[in-house]
Amino acid sequence: MKITGRNLGILLLLLSAGMQAQQIEHAETLKPFTEKLKQNKVSQILLMGDSHIQADWLTSYLRKKFQDQYGNAGRGMVFPYTVANTNGSDDFTSASNRTWETFRLVHEQKLFSQIGAGGFVIGNKENSLLEISFKNPQDAFDKVVIYHDAQMNGSEITLYKETQPLKNFIDKKKETLNHTATYGETFHEIVSKYNSTTTRLRQLNGARILHPVEGASYKTERNYLVYNADFENQIEPVASKKLTGFKTEIKVKEPQQVFLMRSDNPAGNIFYGFQFLRNVEKGVVFNTVGVNGATYADFLKYPLQVQQLVTLQPDILIIALGTNEAFAPVSKEEFQYAVTELITKFRKENAALPVLLVSPPDNIPKQSRVPEIVSWLRESAVQNNAAFFDLYQASGGKGSFKKAQMKKEAASDGVHFVKPGYENQAELIWKAFSEITQ
Repeated sequence: MKITGRNLGILLLLLSAGMQAQQIEHAETLKPFTEKLKQNKVSQILLMGDSHIQADWLTSYLRKKFQDQYGNAGRGMVFPYTVANTNGSDDFTSASNRTWETFRLVHEQKLFSQIGAGGFVIGNKENSLLEISFKNPQDAFDKVVIYHDAQMNGSEITLYKETQPLKNFIDKKKETLNHTATYGETFHEIVSKYNSTTTRLRQLNGARILHPVEGASYKTERNYLVYNADFENQIEPVASKKLTGFKTEIKVKEPQQVFLMRSDNPAGNIFYGFQFLRNVEKGVVFNTVGVNGATYADFLKYPLQVQQLVTLQPDILIIALGTNEAFAPVSKEEFQYAVTELITKFRKENAALPVLLVSPPDNIPKQSRVPEIVSWLRESAVQNNAAFFDLYQASGGKGSFKKAQMKKEAASDGVHFVKPGYENQAELIWKAFSEITQ
């Protein structure tokens, strides 16, 4: 890298923060993507990861950087995390007038045979309104791609515009009940049945509820909604369409900042994610699929997920996983097999798809294990003709998590960072990308 006055300043800043300027290894494999960025076209980025990604602090920073530089072609893939009782991006909210059964791909469950694009599923059998409201006007969309179950093929959905938000017409209630576990029932199935959270049921029962015993009684907290139907007077239809296959595209005449959908399929409303797009000729769509607790192997569990994600036609696949493998007794062979399988499934539709593997950062509980995972990933990148970014070394290597805690950039759990910490990591990735796109 040629050292200019500007680059030297950046380098000194990173070093003073305990970080190292790191380049993307095998960056030449990303050339089809970097070349397209420079053209007057829409580029689709797909970034998959674990809890470091689901919170969207790292990815929201990268999304803004890419879209400020190359244009905004849409908010991309999202999931109604609040409706699913989990954490997610803070640049949009979600609400519904009904409760939903919900799981993510790492959960043990038998209710849904598939989990699709977003790594999550929500499902119910009621006449339901679902709202996703974007806070930033620049995220207004005029096309949405709905990823749903194929059993909804032929059922109709309607989109509306609203004069007041749905949340103003929802009263959230809760009650404490006793639940008797049935044969084979899992912890996450109990959580979903009562629209509760794993944290709350563990608070009520301790660790014994993690492995429910048939006939045993457990305390549960049921969360339910009281819907004020006066909301129906605040909405006006803007589009309707029959669902087809496992994904359906709907266009609206005027850009909308709020997505409000009604679905009433007696056989079941089952949704896996929503992609929001803008009708522009140039720009970046930055799609993220983050799933708390996920590993490479988890993204191989449900074939439908990759089948739906490849229809995004990504111009680059970025995978940021490895932290959860550091906590598991996975072997090198098992790990690298899963990495190769995931890449292979995406390249089945596009053999030349550029792939970037991003290593996990440091953590405290498995500090000695992380470098091993990083080395396996580096080898996997070579084996699969993929690029590699060593976020572990770039962010300071061994002991960097503790330093981040001292600067209030990392959480007390020893694994996760807080917003400033994730934004620092995103800046490292962005700088590395900037070097190969100049």
